[in-house]
Amino acid sequence: MAKSNKRIAQHIGGNKGSLFAENLRSSDLEKVMIVPIEIGKSYHRALMADYFGTIFKQPFEFHSSHEGISFLHNTISRVSREQQAEKILLGLEATGHYYKKPAASIYELGYENLFVLNPLSTAQCRKAGLTWSKTDDLDLRSIGQALLSGYGTIYRPEKPVWENLRELCRYRRFQVRHQTALKNKVHVMLDNLLPGIAEIEMFKNPHLWHSASLEFFAKYPHIDLISRLRPRYIVEFFRRRGRRLSPEDGHHLIRWTKQSLNSYSPASSTRQEILKSLLLELKQLSGNISQLEVELLGCLVHIPAVLLLSIDYIGPIRAGEFAGEITPFEQYPNSRALIKAAGLDSTRFQSADRESTNHPISKKGSRNLRYISVNIGNALMKHNGYFASHANRLIERGKSEDCACIAATTRFMRVAFWMIKDRKSFQPPDGQGISKDPLAKIEAFLIQRQASDRIEEYVASAKKHFQSIRKEGI
Repeated sequence: MAKSNKRIAQHIGGNKGSLFAENLRSSDLEKVMIVPIEIGKSYHRALMADYFGTIFKQPFEFHSSHEGISFLHNTISRVSREQQAEKILLGLEATGHYYKKPAASIYELGYENLFVLNPLSTAQCRKAGLTWSKTDDLDLRSIGQALLSGYGTIYRPEKPVWENLRELCRYRRFQVRHQTALKNKVHVMLDNLLPGIAEIEMFKNPHLWHSASLEFFAKYPHIDLISRLRPRYIVEFFRRRGRRLSPEDGHHLIRWTKQSLNSYSPASSTRQEILKSLLLELKQLSGNISQLEVELLGCLVHIPAVLLLSIDYIGPIRAGEFAGEITPFEQYPNSRALIKAAGLDSTRFQSADRESTNHPISKKGSRNLRYISVNIGNALMKHNGYFASHANRLIERGKSEDCACIAATTRFMRVAFWMIKDRKSFQPPDGQGISKDPLAKIEAFLIQRQASDRIEEYVASAKKHFQSIRKEGI
């Protein structure tokens, strides 16, 4: 993928240091004011100092509300006038979800030089001063020191569509985990009531979780009930619910009832009621997940990340989850920053003339981003021609499959970054691994989730991104 020619002068602090230095270049450092902010659940604290650490305003507290943010703004304005500050730099920690509302409110007041700091950075600054205590005031000083060291990332508000996509993806993942727990419980009930039925060919995965199978178990949760059925009735039962069986499948199920162990126990009636309740809950949950996935696709088609569908073996779910975890996209100056954010950057240990031969990944970034990225990399390594060829070469050189998977993952992240940034579809040099019809993925996805009425709307939105590519002559 073509990369941008825009470069920032190399800085001793790396990319973050470069951005921080550019922000301060040509400024009179004596007229630069630093405002570190310690974020709490209901109350926050702040102090004000100059670039050299002289405190103008001792730590003070303000409430997490419009009134509190206004008080902070008025205090900053008053102190900056008194000290004749020409530039104001604010820094706060990324403390879970608590920092997002205050950061957005402060940014709306016009403070564009607002930096977000990783709590690990501020903790290291506190330890660097050999300070083993932890108080709000010490944290404030650590935040200020981390900000001056260039460890902050410039804050930019999330775009609503990207933010909605992230929340939908995370909620869907939560629901999928719940669905897995329900399926495990259903398996236990089936093993007690219908021992061995999951081993019959007609019920082997994924057929066990077909809606027709679940309805059959809810209606006939005991061996005696199934044994009274006729094979022709069984075939017709499944046919009416969207699944075709052969007559032999019906006969096989009846033969199984005669060979299976007697599952009768005093708790059988209770287990039958529990099974029916679990199956009803599972059906409702599956419907909710399908609806969430349709809404997820509705967000994806409105952002450039929909171009990821041009990569073979990446569908709407994988593309949506990856896009949802990289918001706000503007925070990454290059693809290396994105890889580092996922904790997939390799570590290096060197001292004098000795260097470790192993370079494990750091695993210090976003767990969610790392999970979905590796999931995509593993699928591409196995099924996509472009990524598989690179992974196979590593394996032939003696690298492990895990190493090849991480290499495929980081390659995908570099490609995806420039695809989204430059708004280009997947165009590998060897021409392998390109999806023949990305828009067909959207149509098939919606049909499978019984949302055919949205095909025209979603395809039209996605086409705008792909048509913009053709207009540019790419």
